[in-house]
Amino acid sequence: MMGFSRAVREELARILPERRCCQMAELAGLAFIDGTLTVQGYELIVGQAAAARMAYRLLKQLYQPYLEIKVRHRVRFSKHHVYTIRIPNQPLLPRIVGSLRGVHQRYSKERWGKPCCRKAFLRGVYICRGSLTNPRKNYHLEIVTDSFQQAAIIQGIMETFDLAPGVVQRKKHVTLYMKDGEQISKLLNLLGGHSAVLQLENVRVVKGVRNQINRLVNCETANMDKTLEAAFRQVENIKLIMASGRFASLSPELKEMAGLRLQYPYASLKELGELLDPPLSKSGVNHRFRKLDVIAEEIRKEHAE
Repeated sequence: MMGFSRAVREELARILPERRCCQMAELAGLAFIDGTLTVQGYELIVGQAAAARMAYRLLKQLYQPYLEIKVRHRVRFSKHHVYTIRIPNQPLLPRIVGSLRGVHQRYSKERWGKPCCRKAFLRGVYICRGSLTNPRKNYHLEIVTDSFQQAAIIQGIMETFDLAPGVVQRKKHVTLYMKDGEQISKLLNLLGGHSAVLQLENVRVVKGVRNQINRLVNCETANMDKTLEAAFRQVENIKLIMASGRFASLSPELKEMAGLRLQYPYASLKELGELLDPPLSKSGVNHRFRKLDVIAEEIRKEHAE
């Protein structure tokens, strides 16, 4: 079964921008980190089949150059592959390299241009270097770059869309990351990953409902704990008053309240108030218990002396 991160990448790789400027921007995004000019020509070396397919498709769409494609295992016995798309030395090569560098230089100078092209560029970058944890586990999106300079350019483009990724260095790489479900959903929507957005939003709704239920249960449990803790204290105070011989001197109202508490040790203040004739409000019941608490504390002080 295809993982969530790969499914998102595959969905994005099926998008072919209609406008030539956006096609060029997406190709520049694919080549932004993994593209290199060599003696043999220009190479794009990627670890994702979707990125390799998209790069090949865009190059053919834009320039119709002669291309060489190689596939090799990342390491021995590994199931993962490395894809190399090479544009050998040919008359079209300077034009292709110049166009790619032009996009990269423009963004490095914060000349952002059209929103549609910025989205296409980010999509290319994500297809090559992005990953996303299954939202059922947690919200975590990453784009791995090779330098702070590369990360700053991508971060700058994201900020033009009111996105705020974090940046952290991990060994030899610099990673942009998002841990907010709403921000991740917004980015995926900008990139065109609408199926991924639907799945993410469904998970967010389910998690939201579950969290709400948990909060209500925890709140109810906390209230129940407080009620029982108060009830146990009240029972202890009443027994102390009885043992001291001062129960007989209590007012009829306090005697009645004490008797009900001993008879119904787990009842709430509201329930005790409803048992009285006439019924008493919760605050009224609480007021009577405070009087009993004061008497019990006086007895404790007397014994301490």
